[in-house]
Amino acid sequence: MSLATSRNTQPNMTSIREWLVKKRESFGAHDFPPSSPSLMQNAIEPNITRSLSSRARLLGRRVSSITRPSRLLCSLCRDLSFCHISEELRNSPFSPNGIFLGWLPDNPNGCSLCLVLSQIRAEPQAAAESKQSAEARLQLRAFHLLPHMAELLTQDFSSKLVPPSFDVFVAVVPDHLSLLPGGPDEAMIRAVASKNGFLVYTDQETSIGRILSPRLVPPDFDPDIVKHWLRACQSHHGRCIFERRREPSLHLIDCQSQTILNVSDIESGSCPDYVALSYVWGASANQRRVISDGCVLPHTLPQVVHDSIQVTLMLGYRYLWVDKYCVESQDKAKKHEQLMHMDSVYQNAALTIVAAAGQDESYGLPGISKRRTPQQIVFKGKDFTLMSTLPLPHKSITDSRWASRGWTYQEAILSRRCLVFTDDQLYFECNSMSCCESFNIERDGGLHKMSPDLLFFTQPSLFSLKQLPFASVSNQEARLSNFFTYVNCTKEYSRRALSYDHDSLSAFSGIIRMLESVTVFPVRHIWGSPFFHPDDDNLPTDILESTYQNFQLAPFWKSPVIDYGSLLGEPRPSGQGVDYLAFLLLGLSWQHDSTLGPPRRRTDLPSWSWTGWQGAVTWPQFGQTSTVRTLPWMNTTVSLGDSSTESVPTMYHKTTDAHILTQSNKSLYIRTLEISRTAFVLVNSSNTLSLSTGYNVRLYPSKRDLDAPKVLRRIHSDRYKVIVLGSVDQDTYMMLTKKYRHSYYRIGTMVVNTAYLIAPLFTSQMKTYKLR
Repeated sequence: MSLATSRNTQPNMTSIREWLVKKRESFGAHDFPPSSPSLMQNAIEPNITRSLSSRARLLGRRVSSITRPSRLLCSLCRDLSFCHISEELRNSPFSPNGIFLGWLPDNPNGCSLCLVLSQIRAEPQAAAESKQSAEARLQLRAFHLLPHMAELLTQDFSSKLVPPSFDVFVAVVPDHLSLLPGGPDEAMIRAVASKNGFLVYTDQETSIGRILSPRLVPPDFDPDIVKHWLRACQSHHGRCIFERRREPSLHLIDCQSQTILNVSDIESGSCPDYVALSYVWGASANQRRVISDGCVLPHTLPQVVHDSIQVTLMLGYRYLWVDKYCVESQDKAKKHEQLMHMDSVYQNAALTIVAAAGQDESYGLPGISKRRTPQQIVFKGKDFTLMSTLPLPHKSITDSRWASRGWTYQEAILSRRCLVFTDDQLYFECNSMSCCESFNIERDGGLHKMSPDLLFFTQPSLFSLKQLPFASVSNQEARLSNFFTYVNCTKEYSRRALSYDHDSLSAFSGIIRMLESVTVFPVRHIWGSPFFHPDDDNLPTDILESTYQNFQLAPFWKSPVIDYGSLLGEPRPSGQGVDYLAFLLLGLSWQHDSTLGPPRRRTDLPSWSWTGWQGAVTWPQFGQTSTVRTLPWMNTTVSLGDSSTESVPTMYHKTTDAHILTQSNKSLYIRTLEISRTAFVLVNSSNTLSLSTGYNVRLYPSKRDLDAPKVLRRIHSDRYKVIVLGSVDQDTYMMLTKKYRHSYYRIGTMVVNTAYLIAPLFTSQMKTYKLR
């Protein structure tokens, strides 16, 4: 007997439970097939699954319970044209406004489909009411899924990015909809998807050509899904596989015996496979003060550590690294040595568990110590299925407290593979792909075989290093890309918080070591300020270009010397070699983003370095064809000592170790032409700082309540000094400094158009500024 033989028959709940058990046994532990038959046979109205804990436990997944199958659809829901979706997709080109399915009732009357659609109705209802139309109505439309997925991932709606597919979702939208790029309702659709996920439509035809399909997320952690991701990565991703080295100071937790072991005591020809944990510490100072081989973990562990031990074992690993128990805290020298090797700890880990749920270590991992709350809906019609996805996890990860902490930034960036636990679902990202637990991506033959057009949806997006795209592989573009990667990392990192100011450089040292270790054009640093050094990247092409273009390859610490007797007046950009000083001065040209909060000085670190401030920083914008240069007629020099300009080149070899750097001088000496106090004026009509040659100055202060009139008065009184740095394309960047005794302290950045920065604005005197 079927569950429902007529619309007026109430099914026995015991028979429903028996049917669900049989379905689970026949379908397996992960997914119902998209074309599985309706729960109700020969019935017009569908049934809706909505949550009962007993039913969820019976299914072993976060689906909802079954409402009364006798409930009829309202007349408007019965008229919705779901049966036309497949035909429209076959015969119609892509349309941003989707496929019209029908009108919805003004007031949902409690039918099964109305209950489902009510969850995605609030934002469209508000949009319709805001139009102040007496006839404002809501409609249901079907849309291609992939363009909207792309928009959520990149904030760029472009159908050109997306190949044709049968991936479809339905959405409630207001009348007079306009989803063209920049249209008034585009943000509304994005807001609904960000909040609730997508309500995906599937029938027998669309299930064949689809790429993305929703997957029901179980209340408990399912290791088989993660093992599937790991096998695909380990088997097919060359970028995620490299030779690992043993670190003699590395300690690991043996999850089977709950003891702490030194890696040298583990019988293995190489570094053993282990899992690392990235999490937020709590307020408790409960930490083992001394690490000794074979010591047993405390009986009471933070919940996140306890859960991570379980996950490690469930995934088939034995060893776990947790800083609280694997880094020596009593011996400062050993602690420092281990902290300076954070890059190798996370790079060598087979997997990094990221605890992005909760506020700290006491919260644990959702799905392990606490079950995840049911959120998804499954609605089965006669010939189709609607299943909701969860919202993409990207926003919940970036909004988490874990993502607000400074140390966790490099922990994720340096890891080969990250498994992120959020309250809703798992997110996996390696160097080559990303996966969400609530979405199953259909790939021909497996996770590693995929159309190049579809790689967009699985490329790593949260923890990958951003680089400039190459138009051609030239030395200049490669340098710019490496420099861009460095400053973009500082931009992201500076938005995070640290408990201790003195950790500002140390918590970024793993990123520094990684970018200093690249083979071609490594990026060096002085107190976090990036630069290139001739010893690293004097390639044969540089020397040849400089020789045949009448260009003297400059020492690092001086401006390039240009032979203006050449036929071209000055060398072509492609033949200028490298202006090393310009890149160092570009590294000093950062500014604070005051929209993200006021900055604050970290007095233990130099004011001229971004590490010497708490607060979000930005850098000059440049692209793959940008020109980075100094003003050659200023004859600028930079050194770390008052008399020896050679101290910078010799110092850079030591800067890979932040501890050694902190023992060195924090002063930076810049010798350059002095800009006149009268070079700056105030435009009274707009209260704007300007050059006397007529171009407005963009002021980016790092001190509160520092406006243009105040800056001008203090420049005229000689209390403030302006130091010209370098140029990027058409803009020249200048450092605003405050004089205190015999030193100068950075308090802001100023930007002008290079064409207006002419010689009469400068005095004829060379001046040395000691920056602290």
